[in-house]
Amino acid sequence: MRLEGEFGVRPGGKFASARRALRVLDLVSRRGPDLTAKAIARELGVGLSTCYCLLNVLIEEGYLERLPRRKGYRLGPALARLHEQSSRSGRVEARIEPVVQELAELSLHHAYLGVLSGGLVTVAQVEAPPRKSPPVGIVRGFHAASHALALGKVLIAHAGEAGLREYLDGYGLEPFTPRTITSPGLLREHLAGVRSQGFAVDVEEFAENLCCVAAPVLGPGGSVEGAIGLSTSARRFGEEGRSLVRLVRRAADEASALLASEEPARAG
Repeated sequence: MRLEGEFGVRPGGKFASARRALRVLDLVSRRGPDLTAKAIARELGVGLSTCYCLLNVLIEEGYLERLPRRKGYRLGPALARLHEQSSRSGRVEARIEPVVQELAELSLHHAYLGVLSGGLVTVAQVEAPPRKSPPVGIVRGFHAASHALALGKVLIAHAGEAGLREYLDGYGLEPFTPRTITSPGLLREHLAGVRSQGFAVDVEEFAENLCCVAAPVLGPGGSVEGAIGLSTSARRFGEEGRSLVRLVRRAADEASALLASEEPARAG
């Protein structure tokens, strides 16, 4: 039985190339050592040349490997890296969740954990303060606007020049408010400041009356594993901005220390 029967999708239609790539990965995961390019082309219902093009792309990107001295295929290291990144993000979230909760309690503002996923900031945790405060600005699961949010600025700033170019090529610099940075040169300059000062700020760059501060959470090797942040209103930011930066940096340092203390146990 062909996979379109198993998944209930047609071989053509919208996103046909993406569907074919996913079907190839599924085929290889189940029958890789026994598959030839001709067999895969037959399963996909495409010509052999089209099949070879698809296989070559998947091999070049690391999602497939040819088996040595055999005609079949196996899943490549890129899939393992994706799994490891997902598992690592989950470990980071679980380990430092209490730090984000405590930050919300101490600051009396909404506190956040952001991680980098697919080149964009993803809000992995949101904690509300114990008493009334300005409404939450972003929600858990939010996945966009890295250049306009303090959490995202921290993450792309520490992704380096290659990470910034990938972001610019993939997502551009959409203007959310008149304050959003939309010039690549200005953003590059701004992110250099984020790296040097150790924190990021956005002042109504994503939404009116929303201001945020964030600082990086470091893993055992010094790489940035996430960002911790706080949000507030424009009026309160003017009054409390410096104290919020201090609280966020202290929380990020505490989270980094927790991740560093976890490494010997994992290595053992």
